Amino acid sequence: MHEGSITIRLSADVAEIERLNRIVRQFGELHELPGRTLYAVNLALDEMVTNVILYGFAETKGEETKGEEIVVRIEVHPPELRCEIVDGGREFDPMQVPSPDIQAPLRERELGGLGIHLMRALMDEVTYRREHPKNVLTMSKRIR
Repeated sequence: MHEGSITIRLSADVAEIERLNRIVRQFGELHELPGRTLYAVNLALDEMVTNVILYGFAETKGEETKGEEIVVRIEVHPPELRCEIVDGGREFDPMQVPSPDIQAPLRERELGGLGIHLMRALMDEVTYRREHPKNVLTMSKRIR
């Protein structure tokens, strides 16, 4: 395993998620990251970038988001892998979203929030800040 970084620029389009996953896997293999670490990071990135695409730019899900860009930066600095997602969508701090009650029966659960819950569970540290006019979500995972 060795140090390195990559910056990935994505259009705010759900079709870009497949490309992101492929690039993250290739980056992980190039830097000899353990499969468990790479899987967790790739899944967390997938969930968060999907949320940005679906909810960050348009007033309602499915509206046009042409021209919007999401930047994902990944850095390997053993013993840690750090990911940063930067977008120009409306302000949203996922750390303020309450954890879902996963013990409640399915019919009683609130809709949504599972992707954020999953990201929190997979990552060792998650921080959010607003650098006007951008959202910056940083996730860290110990490499093991």
